[in-house]
Amino acid sequence: MKGRMDRWRRRFGFDTNNLRRDVDRFQWRIGLVLLVAFLTVTPPLTVIVAGRVYEAGERAERRAAETWRRVDATVVKVSPLRAGHRVTVTWTEPDGTRREGAFTLRDPAAVGDPVPAWVADGTVAAAPPHRHGLTVIDTAAAGIGVVLAMGLSLFGLYALVRRRCDRSRDRLWDEAWARFDNNHSIGP
Repeated sequence: MKGRMDRWRRRFGFDTNNLRRDVDRFQWRIGLVLLVAFLTVTPPLTVIVAGRVYEAGERAERRAAETWRRVDATVVKVSPLRAGHRVTVTWTEPDGTRREGAFTLRDPAAVGDPVPAWVADGTVAAAPPHRHGLTVIDTAAAGIGVVLAMGLSLFGLYALVRRRCDRSRDRLWDEAWARFDNNHSIGP
């Protein structure tokens, strides 16, 4: 068990290895700082953003529930489209007024078919208004987006630091080999 812990400790740079150069230690420290920044900033930021998206979704749900209502409409005209069908429908309002509107359906429909429709302020739609499932999906997408944005940003920053450290390491190796060649040259 102790051997495994020592391996992990050395792998992640928690040792006093004399062969490590300053550039190695710098890269390791920057990586550690960026990891700590990710672990401390991302969770609260994700909660804040996801919370606001969820609240906005709930407001949209309430607004939709107040304004949209379901009616049973009848298809009076069908026009085929590349993707779906444009249907014209009629329905009767609660006060007895007959209304007409149009929307697109994916599935085929025939004249005279009953179709569920959603209406609000003279607008008709085939899909129900904003549902809770959409709010949950939007919230999850926002949370995942925050995690990805933070992670990719910090990883990109680390990649730039590593690239610069690799250049410095290469230069140091070249200088060390040049000194070795000068001190150990064979010949006259």
